[in-house]
Amino acid sequence: MDLEKDRKVLASLYRQLRNEPNLGTPEICARAGLDPSSIDEAVALLTELGLLAESDRSGGRPAVTATETALNRLAQQAEQTAARSLEEAVRIRKAMRLLTTELADQYQQQESMAPAELIVGLDRISEVLEDCTELAQDEVLSMHPGPVVESRSKARLERNQKVLDRGVGMRTIHLASTARLPQGLALLEDMQRAGVRIRLAPTIPFRLIVIDEVMAFTPAFGTEAQPTAMVTRGPVITRLLRRVFEHCWQSAVELGTDAPPPQDLDDTPLTGQQAGILRLMNAGFKDEAIARELGISTRTLRRLMNDLMEKLGADNRFRAGVRAQQLGWLK
Repeated sequence: MDLEKDRKVLASLYRQLRNEPNLGTPEICARAGLDPSSIDEAVALLTELGLLAESDRSGGRPAVTATETALNRLAQQAEQTAARSLEEAVRIRKAMRLLTTELADQYQQQESMAPAELIVGLDRISEVLEDCTELAQDEVLSMHPGPVVESRSKARLERNQKVLDRGVGMRTIHLASTARLPQGLALLEDMQRAGVRIRLAPTIPFRLIVIDEVMAFTPAFGTEAQPTAMVTRGPVITRLLRRVFEHCWQSAVELGTDAPPPQDLDDTPLTGQQAGILRLMNAGFKDEAIARELGISTRTLRRLMNDLMEKLGADNRFRAGVRAQQLGWLK
């Protein structure tokens, strides 16, 4: 029987047992509207509520408890349960404070070293990342140089929402090309609506996730067949990686804003040499490698790059990439 669904039947049975204790079981069931096969279950439920008690007479019917007495007993039980729950909550809170203090002390003691751990496999990386984001108190930063993995988008949105719901800020940088794909744009817009600040950049040096100054996730480039992440704990490396993120953030543009190039930007077509330099810069080549690729000296390359930067109105490679993307010079 269901206590809520069969409430009226149970109440009727209780009244019959209280008011006419000498009636036989068939008569009581008939008056209470109860199937005789359910009498034992109904009596057990009423006993659990404290409305019936086992009789001290051999073979006797259950003793009926006054409604006021049963209510008082239930109230006492509720008070005792609440008191135990409160004590347990206090105990857990004290334990959490102790563990948090200990964890903070451990990180402070790691100023002179950068402990790291390799995490192998996408599922394991996602699991560790979800656990670690629970530690975030201030802000979670991330950069994503690759395409959106649609099968993992839902899990990512759910993880982001948990972080945002705790009042933790989130900023992320994605490739500008991500916003040109329907599934990529849909994910970014969902994240933006949830409260994540999103910027786009034509190039991103590597995947990065930074949690406060507590830990950071970066790729581990090794021989492993599966995706591998390196988790770095402590402020030494984390602060450096935050500076990398901030540099990239300043060079990126907000999602949904078509930031026009400056009015004084030189929009005359690029020479073949300038186009080659821009293409290799965008691909991440260093100066020496670009010079070798173009068959020119490093000094000549730097002069050409200065001219290109001036043409684009940029003071670094990232801004140059953004401006070139706006002009349609990077396809």
